[in-house]
Amino acid sequence: MSEKLHYGAWTTDAVGLPCFDLIVDDRQAPESSFPHLLSTGHVSAQADRWGNVNLFTTEGGFLWLNSPESCFARSSLYMMVEIDGEPVSLLYSELARKEKIRIGTGYVEYIGEAAYRSARLGVVQQVFAMPDCGRAIHGVFTLTNLGAQPQKLRLQIRGDVTPTRAGGGGHEATGQRPCVTQPGCAIFPGFDGLPDGVFLAADSSWHAAAHRITLRLERDIVLAPGETFTVPCATGYGPVKNLAFPSLIEAQRQWNAQLAPYAVDAPETWMKHECLWNAGQLLSFKAYDSSVCEYYLALGGYGWAAFGVREVSETSMVVASADWELAVASLRFVAKTQLASGDIPKIHTMRLDRSSSEFESDNELWFVLAACECAAQTGNTAFLDEVCTYWDDGKGTLWEHLKRAFFWVRDEIGRGSHGLILIRDGDWNDYLSLVGAEGRGESVMNSGMACRAFSVFALLARLRGESDFAAELETYVAEVRAAVARTFDQNWFVGGYTDTGEPIGSFAEDRLFLNAQTWAVLGQCGTPDQRHRAMQQAIEKCHTSIGLMLMSRPYSSPAPEHISWCAIPAGDGENAGIWPQAIYWAVWALAGEGMLDEALDEWKCGTLRNHSRQFPDVPFGIFNGPDCFSSAWAGRREGFTQVQLLNRARFVPMNPMVAWQGFALQKINQAARVKSTPA
Repeated sequence: MSEKLHYGAWTTDAVGLPCFDLIVDDRQAPESSFPHLLSTGHVSAQADRWGNVNLFTTEGGFLWLNSPESCFARSSLYMMVEIDGEPVSLLYSELARKEKIRIGTGYVEYIGEAAYRSARLGVVQQVFAMPDCGRAIHGVFTLTNLGAQPQKLRLQIRGDVTPTRAGGGGHEATGQRPCVTQPGCAIFPGFDGLPDGVFLAADSSWHAAAHRITLRLERDIVLAPGETFTVPCATGYGPVKNLAFPSLIEAQRQWNAQLAPYAVDAPETWMKHECLWNAGQLLSFKAYDSSVCEYYLALGGYGWAAFGVREVSETSMVVASADWELAVASLRFVAKTQLASGDIPKIHTMRLDRSSSEFESDNELWFVLAACECAAQTGNTAFLDEVCTYWDDGKGTLWEHLKRAFFWVRDEIGRGSHGLILIRDGDWNDYLSLVGAEGRGESVMNSGMACRAFSVFALLARLRGESDFAAELETYVAEVRAAVARTFDQNWFVGGYTDTGEPIGSFAEDRLFLNAQTWAVLGQCGTPDQRHRAMQQAIEKCHTSIGLMLMSRPYSSPAPEHISWCAIPAGDGENAGIWPQAIYWAVWALAGEGMLDEALDEWKCGTLRNHSRQFPDVPFGIFNGPDCFSSAWAGRREGFTQVQLLNRARFVPMNPMVAWQGFALQKINQAARVKSTPA
């Protein structure tokens, strides 16, 4: 199945996985790099439209092995040829003819032709990650002599190395670094955090060398007319002993097997492909944090360096039914960043002196919700008895970590005068940063989420024989549910209350907050009729052709002084923009209420495929994207993303763009099965 779009076409690769053939003219969207992410689970690579492949890792803290912002380097893995003494670059942007870039799960393939004088070479450069948690990114470079004469070529495999910590500058190009060489392998040893150094390797027929920041492997060949020469190679960090050189088809087969559990039933083929593609993209965010010795799914974008914790909780429940080990590893990651007080950071800084001064009010809720949803989805509960350390002191079972998170929410975050959980420095919507600046503002979203999380927590407590704790949870949920129910204002639940007790998102204000409706419904707050009306109004007031807006209408920019310190423009970001994960939380709620047609319609609107159809000129939102899109309130910037104040396009790709589609479609399917089952 193939579908042509403005910047290329969707198709399938050799193993039947969806892939995208990017065909973009140099003058099309010249400011966009069309980045694509690869990851083994330890080392990651970001590939772009120009043929640059830049390696990085989160092991030991975020580190670019070759920073894309360095002006001294190009790619971590590329090839050059010397023809008649003249060096000719085979990077995709330097080719005489650029055919296409194939973007696939775990790989990128650059296809074109190089030309110099009478020489013409067909060039195929494949770069891929094996799903093996290794520390190497692999390449297979293929050259074909398209000319009428034999060509004597000096080949160079190259890898530029400019190690850069978050916030630091790239390594200068001056000076010659020490290099360790052996047949087929060149190593820059002893970088900070990488004691074994960065390597470039091929088979032993290659001569190893280095110059300034560049590792090199060299070899002379003669290529007859029509003859093809193939070079397998690899780059990465760590020991190189027993390094293998697999083919791309081997990688594709392994990724295909990895993705098989993520397949979701859907009424149309493109929908199945959307879910499978997004699952593969999500797994490209798999990373490793050596400070807690756990794998996790990184937020990506601006979250690579910041180690966003909340989103790790969120995505753990997305992968639970397909990759249980990764889900539990993610939950352990969160548990090990938790303080003994129960407080969980929004951002894991790896600082040992971190205190409980961070006071976002939803991190702990996401942790409990994720663990409980993972258990409920799969029936697995043994993980709750795994022992995890606290970040500052001591250790306890994961169950004990969850209990401390609950007590932190109940006793330290607390509830306000309306009985709702305090919003503190903001719920998931960071934009609402001043609603509770004085410590009295309240959040309906957080309260509804607490009802869902803690009600399942109570069921698990009873299964474990902890009846007293279960009763505590049940009492708390009953009180918060009643408080959320009281916020229903004619047609929907308000968004919350300010420090002065004024509602935000009221009927009189005519401003509906999507997440408040979603989580009040998912938390089973209010009557069935109220929940149904709330979701109907959410669709009526927040629907767009590319998904539901976060708010039915924006605030001014700058924002009212009791709402936010952010001056986000109307229709951008959290100020009535479109957030994929919020769309799919709403789809989850719609499915739970039996509104299956509405759920499926909104599901389709929020997909990458649909965004590309509605806004074909936008150079992201095709095979990945930023964390949000701008809505019609942004005027002619609709379908793009926020660029004022914070340029979100800079942070493509991010995992919220691809994390939730499969999960939400599963919820629709589950609800449909329940609905069709005779009572």
